[in-house]
Amino acid sequence: MLYVPQACRALACLLVAVDHGAGLIGHHHGVMPLFGLSEFGFSGVHLFFVISGLIIYHAHRHDLDDPKAAPRYLLKRFVRIYPFYWIVFLALGGRWVFTDRMGIGEFLTNALLFSSTKKLVVSVSWTLAYEMIFYGLFVAFLIKRNLGIAVFAAWFASIALNHHYHFAESIALDVINLLFLLGLLTAIAVSALRSRLESGRRDQIAIVSLIAGAVTFLYTAWVCLSLPARDIGVWRSLPLTLGFGTGAALLLFASVSEKVEEFLKRQRLLLLIGDASYSIYLVHFYVQKRTGNAIRSLGWVPSGEITQTTALLLLAVTLLVSVGGGILIHKAIEKPVLARCRKWLGLGAGVR
Repeated sequence: MLYVPQACRALACLLVAVDHGAGLIGHHHGVMPLFGLSEFGFSGVHLFFVISGLIIYHAHRHDLDDPKAAPRYLLKRFVRIYPFYWIVFLALGGRWVFTDRMGIGEFLTNALLFSSTKKLVVSVSWTLAYEMIFYGLFVAFLIKRNLGIAVFAAWFASIALNHHYHFAESIALDVINLLFLLGLLTAIAVSALRSRLESGRRDQIAIVSLIAGAVTFLYTAWVCLSLPARDIGVWRSLPLTLGFGTGAALLLFASVSEKVEEFLKRQRLLLLIGDASYSIYLVHFYVQKRTGNAIRSLGWVPSGEITQTTALLLLAVTLLVSVGGGILIHKAIEKPVLARCRKWLGLGAGVR
């Protein structure tokens, strides 16, 4: 197990949770916590995608050139994503199809993650559609390494051409898919250096990589915050994608160091949030909305514009409830369901 990606998972879901929580407070109370500095929190999605590229390669690097491994790989990916997602989906509104509040077509596109553009029951599930595309294409590496190289080269060439010529409207050709490539390349580099360099040199590289990654990520955030708010097309912006993606890749590259890995192995709270990141990610926005509604209905916050101090306090409460709730749901539902599904299907412990 790699602990740097797990810690980065925690960072990614916290970034998204802060962004959404601050946005809700700003919408209802007229004041953005942190003076709006949290508005780059969408970059947690960029970080998640780079992590996915790294983890999938790291977990299945020994399955390359082994077509027989493909069914098991696909089954692991299915079990990791769908069972718990379906529970959340049905709990939050997927059941509406049985009361004519949702059409069968809308139900299926939501349930199967075939769309990222229609009305979504689970607001953040649009990102899972991108994950599923990446998972599916990665099978090419298992069939034949050279086939995987050809498929991914063709995919990313198509993304580049589409970004320039705009010949197709497809999420498969959005520039944020480049983040998966950055994750793959990072995983390949980490694997190569771990086997070729002595530990002292790898430790030095990791420290430089962490500093460079943090600087790159924060610089991109500063650039993002200096642009007109929400008019910047963040999901199709090549500079922001490459900026946040490069920063994320450099942070993840620190997993080349055993000392960094050992340090993070002892950070139990951070790893717990990383373990629960899928649960937190799926439910946090719903929990945040209900928490805000409850606070307003109880009259704990005066009507009208609030102070920055009050906004920060509201954000802290919102994060505590939504992140804490996600952790509880992970322990009570996601983890047992995942373990049971893996046991039934003979998949063992599997990977995240």
